[in-house]
Amino acid sequence: MALPKDPRQKMVNIMYLVLTAMLALNVSAEILNAFNIVNDSIETSNTSITAKNTLTYSQFDKTGDPAKAAPFKEKAEKVKALSAEMYVYLDTLKATIIRESGGLDEHGEIKGKSDQDAPTRVMENYKKGPELEQKLNELRSKLIGFVDPKVKAEFEQSLPLRIEIGKSHGGSHGPKNATWTSYHFNMVPTIAAVTILSKFQNDVKNSEARLVDYLFSQIGANEFKFDRIKPFVSLNSKNLMEGQELVAQVAVGAYSSTVNPEIVVNGATVTATDGLGSYKMNVSGLGEKTLTGTVTLRRPNGEVEAFPFSEAYTVGASTTSISADKMNVLYIGLQNPISISAAGVPAEQVSASINNGSITKTGAGKFSVTVTKPGTATIGVVANGKSMAGKEFRIKYIPDPVLKVGMSKGPFMKAAEFKVQGGLRADLEDFLFEGVKYEVVSYRIGIDAKGKDYAEGEANSAYFPNSVMPVIRSLRAGDIVYFDNIRVKGPDGRVRDMSNVNFKIN
Repeated sequence: MALPKDPRQKMVNIMYLVLTAMLALNVSAEILNAFNIVNDSIETSNTSITAKNTLTYSQFDKTGDPAKAAPFKEKAEKVKALSAEMYVYLDTLKATIIRESGGLDEHGEIKGKSDQDAPTRVMENYKKGPELEQKLNELRSKLIGFVDPKVKAEFEQSLPLRIEIGKSHGGSHGPKNATWTSYHFNMVPTIAAVTILSKFQNDVKNSEARLVDYLFSQIGANEFKFDRIKPFVSLNSKNLMEGQELVAQVAVGAYSSTVNPEIVVNGATVTATDGLGSYKMNVSGLGEKTLTGTVTLRRPNGEVEAFPFSEAYTVGASTTSISADKMNVLYIGLQNPISISAAGVPAEQVSASINNGSITKTGAGKFSVTVTKPGTATIGVVANGKSMAGKEFRIKYIPDPVLKVGMSKGPFMKAAEFKVQGGLRADLEDFLFEGVKYEVVSYRIGIDAKGKDYAEGEANSAYFPNSVMPVIRSLRAGDIVYFDNIRVKGPDGRVRDMSNVNFKIN
């Protein structure tokens, strides 16, 4: 909320406007003295607002919920620092103008109250006016930045600190198209300039109060308000193995992390932290079990109320589940993903081993298996320190690839399509693992072209040998291309001999 203005504050504002307007008519001793009175009243008001703001700042530490108040307190402290910095800067400007006008007399009064040159010299010639205007604008922008965007427009309209020409002097004093500096400080008496700066200090203090009140009101403003309280229990599992640990978290519905209830579970007292109580015990005996207890809370009026609860869980025999993510086969040369779980045991507490290969844990319940020779392998499981039943897997080589020229597997291929290909391919089709590739190591190619001598060549890679390229470029319907002695290498590193393949050109 904005700080309310009492009758005294309203009178100070009215006097400030009236005296400012009278400057345009005459600068008499009475007017100068009146400005002195207004300045004293504004400074008294500033002291009062400072005391009020100090009280509000102290309330951030008395909310009873420091964690919720912390982010708003942090913003309030930044508002305080920014406002204090500006207040001191305005004090410095007042001191500079007073010094330029002759300083203070033995009674602490300004010697040159009517001096009109000092404010003009400091604020216009020394460029302190534009500097002040910039600082006030920056402060206003920063203060508005602390409010929620939803109420930003409201604060832009109501924030006391406003930097506009004509608003402070009634809109009729000063030359047309005057700058903000000349409008406020050009050829005004020293006491008037000091009063104007005091007024800006008052605007800063009132704006600070507006922001701090707003921030304090936001503590808990967006939280749900509950009218019922109910205990709840959260178990780490309702199906456990004999010897496993049961973990139960007990709290109340609509609870606060700063309220610690009194909790009793199965006759044992549980100490709550951050509003939650954690109860642990090792379970034994197969079958259904029940966790019982009470949660006791004290109402704001001092009355104590207890809320009973009960939660069922089951203790079962040890069970293990192992599944191959791709199928019940492990392939040589690949990283085979395996998922392993044990009923009632967190995935982080499950480990595994293999008797014919190597196994690496990649995540909670996730493993990668590498094997090197065909046959079988048994994967063993340890859950929560106990050995579980394992499972046997078959170990196989990766299937042979399919030989292709371009996208064709033969036995027929158009001449125009064959001519634009660069070599022989070995693709693994319909395999469960993605990205598995074969490399063509070598092969012999022979071309039986009508009306031409038989051409052949040896290739030590997938590409067609240069010796047969002219014949390939002149292929016509009825010609036949033979591939034999084909050798390929898979990701397992094994070089394989492949069956011959022929392409009849059409």
